[in-house]
Amino acid sequence: MFMGQYGHNIDSKGRTIIPSKYREGLGDTFVITRGLDGCLFLYPMPEWEKFVDKLQQLPSSQKTRKIQRQFLSKAMEVSLDKQGRILVPKMLRASAGLEKEVVFAGMMNRVEVWDKERFAAEELEEEEVSLDSIMDELGIPL
Repeated sequence: MFMGQYGHNIDSKGRTIIPSKYREGLGDTFVITRGLDGCLFLYPMPEWEKFVDKLQQLPSSQKTRKIQRQFLSKAMEVSLDKQGRILVPKMLRASAGLEKEVVFAGMMNRVEVWDKERFAAEELEEEEVSLDSIMDELGIPL
């Protein structure tokens, strides 16, 4: 299970170090794809396969095709180099606005990769909305 958050830089070639706490769980080769809310998702292969299975189970519709297209057409397998880095594809760097500083956030079965400023803005937005009320609305007990 992935949890916690770690900051790193992304170089001009698009390489970034995967936090050591996440490397074992992700494995040597894993999937990077477009995420939600302006981030990228990193999936270990077994979790990616589960996600793809869920996408395949959706009823055939225009909305389903859009969702499948957004996640699958932008997905790429990446591998760690000897320094524990990956090359984030240019298309994905652009979609998440990754330029210099990035934040890796553990999200149970996946890791999110954020531009540092976008992540900070997302956290501020969360503070404006009461987490208590969201948890109550979703029926999540403490």
